[in-house]
Amino acid sequence: MTVDHTTSAPGPARWKAFLQNAHLIGLIKFVLPLALIPVIFAALYLTEPYQQFLVLSGLLVAYFVPPAGKETIIPIAILMGYPWWLIMLVIFLLDVAVSLFVVWNFDLALKIPFIGRLLESGMAVARNYTESQPWLRRLSTVGLILFVFFPLQGTGAMNGSILGRLLGLDESRVFGCVCIGSFASSLIIALGADVLIDIYQEDPVLGIGLLVLIVIIILAGVVGWRMRDRKLRGRVPR
Repeated sequence: MTVDHTTSAPGPARWKAFLQNAHLIGLIKFVLPLALIPVIFAALYLTEPYQQFLVLSGLLVAYFVPPAGKETIIPIAILMGYPWWLIMLVIFLLDVAVSLFVVWNFDLALKIPFIGRLLESGMAVARNYTESQPWLRRLSTVGLILFVFFPLQGTGAMNGSILGRLLGLDESRVFGCVCIGSFASSLIIALGADVLIDIYQEDPVLGIGLLVLIVIIILAGVVGWRMRDRKLRGRVPR
């Protein structure tokens, strides 16, 4: 007597149909990035003392409110005693979640009232950069990484993902560029802030001097960048 096993176990066709369910895939792409954020906060709650968890949570919430960014939140957190690697990793994971959500759900997210307004403002920033910085289109991949890397107001994971879409890059490339730019900038800011704080504790005068020098260099770079933008805009025919 023979036994027919073809109907007793789920076949490849059933799994293939399951994985090709467009509604299911769309739901996963919408929920997964949003679920990453509470998972990050839950991990912090389980690993950090309650008071430190509350303070760090407040800093992370402020990270989403302009004009706060990596260049302010990371040094403040390190100055308050949090390990540089912890705040760097958390900021990077938040950027990963934001980028995934934008890359996977851009068209749908535009229809959500509050999120849609944020994305529209990000589109305005991205269009402004592509118009004033034509090299972004010529060096789309490198340009997108640099856009996310430099901690200027208007840059970051969300606007970087939007810019990648405007540049016509595929989803995986946009996500990869945003991750590289976010990780590199978070790492450099965190390590730099940690080293600077250590120098200040050993020699306050030297620490303050280095801080002033860094601020001057950053301000000079920002001013020079904006002056270059104005010159480029003035050359654009109306």
